[in-house]
Amino acid sequence: MADDGIGLRVVEHIVQNGLDRGFDAVDLADEGIRLLFYLNKETEKIVLVDAADLGLPPGEFRLFKPEDVASTKEMKRLTTHESDVLAILDLARRLGYVLPPITILGIQPGDLSPRLDLSPALRERFDTYLRVALEEVRKDGS
Repeated sequence: MADDGIGLRVVEHIVQNGLDRGFDAVDLADEGIRLLFYLNKETEKIVLVDAADLGLPPGEFRLFKPEDVASTKEMKRLTTHESDVLAILDLARRLGYVLPPITILGIQPGDLSPRLDLSPALRERFDTYLRVALEEVRKDGS
């Protein structure tokens, strides 16, 4: 869905260009519930890149922690294809999962139509998203 695929595009670029040295770049777009597999003592940190309605102009972005925001997505039920990361993390907390430090790079989408390419607003800033995501992954947590 156009800009909704920004996280996938960033992961693909990281993997295809061998930038994933020292960490795993994982696409969770179709099965967000798989995030649970990474909530353990071995995972040092998680950086999620995703489209997020932040009320900003298309292409703008923010780094934030899950506990700093609340989901406005209305859900009838949680499924294996669920894409509401905040709901998945809430479920994980309630089930006693170990949550490593998590940062979300939320990017304001401009186009959510059924197409494969990113809107011009996100295409123009793609290198910035990539740089910010990699800096966050490589940031020393101490």
